[in-house]
Amino acid sequence: MQYSSILSIVALVSTVVAAPAPIPEPSKYATVIFHGAAGAQYSVVVPLDGAETPTNNVLSISSVSSDIVNVKEQCVLKTVDQPPVLVAQSSGTWTVGPPQTVKTISCKGKDLDPPVIRPSSISIEFDGADPTLGAKYTVNVPLNGVKVPTNNALSISTLVSTFDALPSKCTFDYVDRPAALVLIAPGKWSVGPPQTIKAVSCVA
Repeated sequence: MQYSSILSIVALVSTVVAAPAPIPEPSKYATVIFHGAAGAQYSVVVPLDGAETPTNNVLSISSVSSDIVNVKEQCVLKTVDQPPVLVAQSSGTWTVGPPQTVKTISCKGKDLDPPVIRPSSISIEFDGADPTLGAKYTVNVPLNGVKVPTNNALSISTLVSTFDALPSKCTFDYVDRPAALVLIAPGKWSVGPPQTIKAVSCVA
């Protein structure tokens, strides 16, 4: 009798242990934080079904952040002016350019995010006054901080690259004083004042 009871208990424990753990459902909502100047901010809970959610806030937004969604890839911001350009600033944060009021936001979820394959190097196009006439050159830069000489005296007025974090992750050696990089189009920055760039280094 005792032996039979022990076998029953062992069988019950085995069944419990063998039961597969429940698979958590993907989140159906995401919180997106909208950042303005001087630390002003507000947050919006957005359904991940593509439906538009009004922000009900007139604050001029300079960046957005979220720990759940890739705002640039999964969301659409509707603003009072021209469609904004989102530039990756750091993990989970994107700069909004130009800063402006966001009227609505819509996001779509992803069941499984594909693995992120990070490049080991990037390509930067250095454009002079008239790149259509050949006043340009390209440099491949490893993302390990190694300084790469350009070996070119061309005065550079714009930089072109698919590396969104170029202004914050790359360091340029200028022949004169440090220049300002201003985003003028997706993947394109003006160099002010235009001048020769002697070398460049970038990190991931």
